[in-house]
Amino acid sequence: MMRRDGVATPAEEEDESHLNPFLLHVNKKPSSSKLQFRKEISKVQWHEKLGLGEVVEKKGSIWTTTGIVRDGKLYCHIEEILFLAERGGLLLLDSDDAILNMKEIYTKIAEGRHKCSWESFEAYRHLKLLGYIVGRHCVPWTNKANTSCCNSDSFNRTSDEDVGFVEAEEKMPIIHQFKNMQIHDIIPTFDVYLPNSKFRKSSPGKPNFLLCLLRDKPPSRTELENLEKKCLGIPLKFCFVDHGRVSFFSYDRVVLPILP
Repeated sequence: MMRRDGVATPAEEEDESHLNPFLLHVNKKPSSSKLQFRKEISKVQWHEKLGLGEVVEKKGSIWTTTGIVRDGKLYCHIEEILFLAERGGLLLLDSDDAILNMKEIYTKIAEGRHKCSWESFEAYRHLKLLGYIVGRHCVPWTNKANTSCCNSDSFNRTSDEDVGFVEAEEKMPIIHQFKNMQIHDIIPTFDVYLPNSKFRKSSPGKPNFLLCLLRDKPPSRTELENLEKKCLGIPLKFCFVDHGRVSFFSYDRVVLPILP
């Protein structure tokens, strides 16, 4: 578990990361960003229209908790692609089956066109290295997934009908509520689950907490209360990334006694 100050003890890190197959071969400190090399290498083909990668060759058990299933196909977001590529577990191909190098993958995040900033990626990488299961907020793992935090299993078609990918965001009531909120873009970015060897994408259950990224200042009390009302009772945690340092924290209600 993470402490209030966002720092996990070595024992806590070991408890939380024992189910992460990558951590058997890499430095357990989440700040490590060295490229790793693995025998099990999956291949993913990038679809620019969708802003997603389609898994064309799946290797290893990591896909149990990575990627989303649409119409029988497995796709992954750019943060998942980069995380696996950094660890030598994935090759990203373009539409002509040419392998993209690491610089080209980093550029896709730097461009900010795929709903993932560099700060979002660093938060994602930090949590994954600790062993957490992390998915984009309110994006169902499968077409049939019961997304408890969103109250909807409706899907919209993208313009690419041949791929048949369906996006959940536009029809989800909770997403509309967040879009109508004026709280300096403080909305949940990721749904986060504790390590679970029995995790199933078709029935993931409620996230253990929702993670919001802070860009500059923390939310006011009014903003925080409004945000909490939209989260259907799921705990909120906040993340701030500063020059590679990732900090997590949460808020508690404290009532000060009235002094005489």
